[in-house]
Amino acid sequence: MRFFAACAVLAILFLLAGCSGDSEDAPPAGEGPAWNHDPGDTDLGPSAWGEIDESFEQCRTSDAQSPVDIAGAVPRDLPALEFRYEETPLEVENTGHVIEVPMPEASANTLTIGDDEYRLVQFHFHAPSEHTLAGRSYEAEAHLVHESEEGELAVVGVLLEGGSPPSPLVELVVENAPEAAGDRVELEERDPVELLLVRDPGSADTGGHFTYSGSLTTPGCTEGVRWLVLRDTLGISADATARLHELASGFPGYDGYKNNNRPTQPLGDRVVERSD
Repeated sequence: MRFFAACAVLAILFLLAGCSGDSEDAPPAGEGPAWNHDPGDTDLGPSAWGEIDESFEQCRTSDAQSPVDIAGAVPRDLPALEFRYEETPLEVENTGHVIEVPMPEASANTLTIGDDEYRLVQFHFHAPSEHTLAGRSYEAEAHLVHESEEGELAVVGVLLEGGSPPSPLVELVVENAPEAAGDRVELEERDPVELLLVRDPGSADTGGHFTYSGSLTTPGCTEGVRWLVLRDTLGISADATARLHELASGFPGYDGYKNNNRPTQPLGDRVVERSD
């Protein structure tokens, strides 16, 4: 009886550990089945994700996947995005799939949309961008992953564009990102609001956004994600863009492939809304 009880406890812990990974978007390389972002890799690339492991099944069977090409968005009177961020001790991690900045557990950076409140869990980068605007891809994209007390996810996407004055926070994170998967580097205290182009940090004015219901963009491609892609773009330097691609080429199992973006997925019968 003790043996079976112990097995039951271990099974529950395993399930809980698997669920907690959903809020991280890209689980660290080496934790779980191997995969990569290379479309030419028919064994580990995006077209194969749904076949690699049962926990990745939604990558193949779901019809509400992300990212998407944003075109023909319908204008709507949408709830404002209210960000309450503050100076936070930061560190940057190479997860083996993305360059990520996890938030300290004690941090209280929040996003409020109407009656719904979400806490910022982490932000990370994909290069090139995952979402496209009318078919146009950008140099990179930042994802700010928020989670509610009920475990629901809201991800803010910020398109990073070359030729514009670079974001100091983006440059700081990318410049200090470690090359080896699993390594972390401590950074100074900074306010994540720098990634949002919020004209007044105490207001909800971000220049507008697109929103739709989608999924995580990495395995297991979990659905039910509330996507909010800002209409404003943020600047990134050519050096930082090149650095993101260099880091991606060194991710375990990428074999020199320099991108870490998932190709756009069919929108299907979903509607992308645009804030007025």
